[in-house]
Amino acid sequence: MCHACATPPDDDEGTGAAPRPRLSRRGLLRGTFAAGAAGLAAHALGTAAVPAPALADTSGGGHGVRLRWLGIAGWEMAFDGHRVLVDPYLSRQEYRTGGSRMDPAKPIATDARIIDWVLEHHLPQAPEFILVTHGHWDHLGDVAALLSHPRWRDSRIRVFGNETHLNLIRAMGVPADREADLVLVTGGEHLRYPLKDADHPRPAYTVEVFRSLHSQLGGYGFSPAGTLTSVPPKPTTLGELVEGGSLAYQVTVTGRLSVMFLSGTANFDAREVAHTSPDVLVLGASGNAAVHDYFRRALTTLDWPATVIPTHNDDLVTPLDDPGVHDTANRAVVAELRELVGDRGRVLDPRHLEPFTV
Repeated sequence: MCHACATPPDDDEGTGAAPRPRLSRRGLLRGTFAAGAAGLAAHALGTAAVPAPALADTSGGGHGVRLRWLGIAGWEMAFDGHRVLVDPYLSRQEYRTGGSRMDPAKPIATDARIIDWVLEHHLPQAPEFILVTHGHWDHLGDVAALLSHPRWRDSRIRVFGNETHLNLIRAMGVPADREADLVLVTGGEHLRYPLKDADHPRPAYTVEVFRSLHSQLGGYGFSPAGTLTSVPPKPTTLGELVEGGSLAYQVTVTGRLSVMFLSGTANFDAREVAHTSPDVLVLGASGNAAVHDYFRRALTTLDWPATVIPTHNDDLVTPLDDPGVHDTANRAVVAELRELVGDRGRVLDPRHLEPFTV
């Protein structure tokens, strides 16, 4: 989390050059826009104060891959009975003490009520993986509570994160029998599920891990920064949940669809993700005043994904069961991305907790 992640980016994005022509699964996806985008993403935009129409459960994509925005940078990806979560932070606690900046001395406040509500009504089935992008409270803050929750307690859930991320999760308290499922990743891994055996010669899906970068603002930095090489005392304040390095993930459903979660912050390492060519890009849209030409560079580096979904563009604090949470999204970001993408693809405007198919 950066001090101003709830604010729109300050960069003035250009339009960029058209991508080179090529035949691919994405090329076929582009041909379905007239049917899919009409019902899903072609509604008119207003300001954050104007409610957006709900997304339909299906968009005509035909790939059977469903996404659900959990607010901030949190996502569920579901298909064929499989589920993967990215940065599932549901508590949405107040992080300020007067003013708009994060107060590092603010006590950590896990909202057990809202976690119970979301798991009962929206996430009743546990995921196979939780993918953590970095250590800040609005990304990692609920992971330990979710791993201990009675609804998920008997399900095996593997958690991907780097050394700092996993040490923070351990410090926040997880059952001892979960330790083997805290999986250290550093970037460069390309992992399959399920494991290869005689019954599963091909994976249902794969997860690629990429080293990434945190947003940088007008002061060219972010906070709280830092890394942890051992398990610290149990964190009690927001400032103790340090970034620890950032990661990005690409989840590919075999033979069907790839989704890049460049979603944790509004920055990235172009050399790490160059020409990964995802079909769907979930793109962090938090503060990035110091990041040069962020949106255009991300899109060109990833070969202009056919579907782009902004994330990390709400107010971070409105409860998920408040109907007004949908109106806190910064839809100026959506408008900016649509102008930039033009007829190269589509930009979706998701609503909190409402699933849609890509």
